[in-house]
Amino acid sequence: MKTVSEIKFEKIIKNGFQEILKPLGFKKKANNFYLKLDTIGQIINVQKSSFGNKDNISFTINTGIFVPEYWLAFYNYSDKGLPDYPTEPECLIRKRIGNLRNQHDTWYDVNERTDEQQLIEEMRKNLRDFILPYFDRLDSSEKMLQELESSNMMMSPLGKLIVYGELKKFDKAKTEYQLLLKHKTIPSFLMTVKEYGQKYGLDK
Repeated sequence: MKTVSEIKFEKIIKNGFQEILKPLGFKKKANNFYLKLDTIGQIINVQKSSFGNKDNISFTINTGIFVPEYWLAFYNYSDKGLPDYPTEPECLIRKRIGNLRNQHDTWYDVNERTDEQQLIEEMRKNLRDFILPYFDRLDSSEKMLQELESSNMMMSPLGKLIVYGELKKFDKAKTEYQLLLKHKTIPSFLMTVKEYGQKYGLDK
């Protein structure tokens, strides 16, 4: 039997996210919403804190820009092709709601005393004022490449190197390659960097 907090959380997901995102074409899977565009994808993930419980749920919102070329070069271990529902950690560019709102890491709490309607309105505001305008600025490969110039994001250290290489932006790939060789010291990581350097012809 679900707790009061779990019922409230489900209502927040449905009314605060799904009602707005479904008409825009986002597909829902668990607490994830995915929109597949022509050349990239956009992901919203509602992440529960592992420190919470059924009566005290804490959550935040993660966003991701899924870049097929990056995924195929970095995550395609079993050579199965692109996933129907990519996950936020597999995205090239990742930002949390706190980052998008220019504030500290932001979490929301749900318990028996929570006014879920107030949280639903807050989630709608997050989508309307921060997440969807951000996604509008990042709805193509060209705009995604421009965003890579920004340093204010979570990204694999190899992210830029791989994307520049896969999209044949070899001048930028070479700059990134040389930076990684200069500033990284872990031997296994440097070996991986050099492997990508050989793949893209950057070691000449």
